[in-house]
Amino acid sequence: MLRLFIENKYYGKKKVLESIELKIDSKGVYGVIGKNGAGKTTFFKCISSQTTFKGFVHLNQKPIEKDNVGCCPTNPFLYDYLTAEEFKNFFAKLYNLENKKNNIFDLPKDQLIKDFSSGMKKKAYLNALLQKKYAIYLFDEVFNGLDIESVFTFENVIRKLGESSIVFISSHILASLFNMCNSIFLVNDKKVKNFKKDEFDQIESFIKY
Repeated sequence: MLRLFIENKYYGKKKVLESIELKIDSKGVYGVIGKNGAGKTTFFKCISSQTTFKGFVHLNQKPIEKDNVGCCPTNPFLYDYLTAEEFKNFFAKLYNLENKKNNIFDLPKDQLIKDFSSGMKKKAYLNALLQKKYAIYLFDEVFNGLDIESVFTFENVIRKLGESSIVFISSHILASLFNMCNSIFLVNDKKVKNFKKDEFDQIESFIKY
């Protein structure tokens, strides 16, 4: 289903990723881990074609289209002077969607986004993003800023999405990834190494600090 080849990816003269081949043939949840600055976010940007690199990314044997990928970055952008519901409605109109009445997270109806905490902003973005169905989802450190109840709620959402889509999630909470993921990709030393479920106990020994 998904084929990614990164011969190399540079930012200026700095090589960030190289010699990466990724093949995913089944729907499910896939973890992405690595120390800060290892290239996890760049890896996500390559998958979603948000950055240029030498190589290719194909979905079902065709070049991937941005509309096939739903992304939640670590710090999502929202409009400060909208309410959460207004932002959700704006997102629906932007993509010609039928606005979904149900939200994953409950948020204040009359409070402006500029007065939200980082966790509330992430909830508002996720409520808007998940109105649309995607073949691939990318969640970059999605649990950052969420309270423990919201983490549990969204873990269940991720599992449900993995039944019909390919879901990538990066997180420093390894226990959550171990419970949810079919396999985990370690971004380390410009490369990506795949660990299957029965190999998860080996991951820490491969991380270079």
